[in-house]
Amino acid sequence: MKNKNKMKNKFLLLIAVILMSATTSFAQQMVTFQVESPDSTPVYVFGSWSSWSNFPGDAMTLIAPNKYSVTLSIASSTTHEFLFVNGTATESMDPTAACTNMNTQYTNRVINVGTADTAVCYTWETCTSCTVTPPPPPPAQINVTFQVESPDSLPVSLIGSWNWANFPGPNMTSVGPNQYAVTLQLDPSTAYEFLYVNGATSPIAESMDPTTACTNMNTQYTNRTLSLGANDTTICFEWENCTACTVAPPPTPLNVTFQVQSPDSLPVHVFGNWSNWSNFPGDVMTSIGNNTYEVTLQINPSATIEYQFVGGVQDNEVLDPTLACTNMNTQFPNRATTIGTNDTTFCYTWETCDACIPLSLNEISKDELSIMVSSSYIRLNATELNEVDGLEIFDVVGRTVFASQGKVKTNQNIDVDLLSNKLYLIRVRNGNAYQTIKSTIIK
Repeated sequence: MKNKNKMKNKFLLLIAVILMSATTSFAQQMVTFQVESPDSTPVYVFGSWSSWSNFPGDAMTLIAPNKYSVTLSIASSTTHEFLFVNGTATESMDPTAACTNMNTQYTNRVINVGTADTAVCYTWETCTSCTVTPPPPPPAQINVTFQVESPDSLPVSLIGSWNWANFPGPNMTSVGPNQYAVTLQLDPSTAYEFLYVNGATSPIAESMDPTTACTNMNTQYTNRTLSLGANDTTICFEWENCTACTVAPPPTPLNVTFQVQSPDSLPVHVFGNWSNWSNFPGDVMTSIGNNTYEVTLQINPSATIEYQFVGGVQDNEVLDPTLACTNMNTQFPNRATTIGTNDTTFCYTWETCDACIPLSLNEISKDELSIMVSSSYIRLNATELNEVDGLEIFDVVGRTVFASQGKVKTNQNIDVDLLSNKLYLIRVRNGNAYQTIKSTIIK
């Protein structure tokens, strides 16, 4: 995990980017261009708002018999020149006509964009106005799921022509062994370019071979290409090549509860790689009593997670990288585990791998209750208690492997599935009283 100085530098860089964006952005207006009776198709509008760089211009759509339309976002309070184009031929305008710039060499139409959305409509090669036809509403966006297999590092993101400015793009989440996915809502029947991105400190986009068929074949800016149809779709590729991978079905997120006991300051958060390490200090935890704090998050099954608890506003735990519950990385020691396929709870004491232990002074007397443990069942033997309020079992790294749903009957076997030669913590609750034992399962 990044140290505090790196986090601070990243935060300052983010502020700088925001300030730069704020000082270089302008108010925009939606300007609708319509043309009637072009002498051939397809039809475009080509103008100075693009610095005349995208000939033949922006494609127009047939919205009525022999009438074409397109709506563009153009800076407010600006004056632009433009022409309608069909095929590859621009209109030939009369430079004496009032709607032109009256330049005899480069005769273009002129539009003054004010501070409100506007629309213009002309017949082809004239200044004759036509009635503006309200353009149809844009088609509903479709769900496009991008998946990538075998990235060369984590975390993984996606950047594309829908918003190149949002580098490294939306985070991708684990959907299977070494496979990551994200779903975006994009316009149907539209062509896009994109790349997968990975890395935490300095994210880097894929380096694609421009001779491969899934790219734009641009030797300078080699991107993957995607032409969408009208329906939801999913694509999957291996990292840095055009080899398709098997699409993984979207997983159903699990409820993963994080608990920490005896933090050294307040408030308390949990900070992890499920957010791409992007929301420091993380997700806020709430007190559940006994100096224990808790939050439940939705995380995909079989995901490998790394995380730390954070006390105060910036003090993350300092963990010993030799501990079994960590990633054992001496530079960035984080707690690490792989989520299973069921809802689960992790509970640790601050800066240790010790499972949480109830701090209540009330204990269930061993004369009232004894606990028998085997790999296939647990039995609560009691003389007077007919039932208890709860039974939980934790493994050596604090993961909940069994939790009763409601009350538990005593003096009968309770089915469990425990591994032989493994240490477990068994906790019984009745009201505010507890009994906790450690037991190694012996087959």
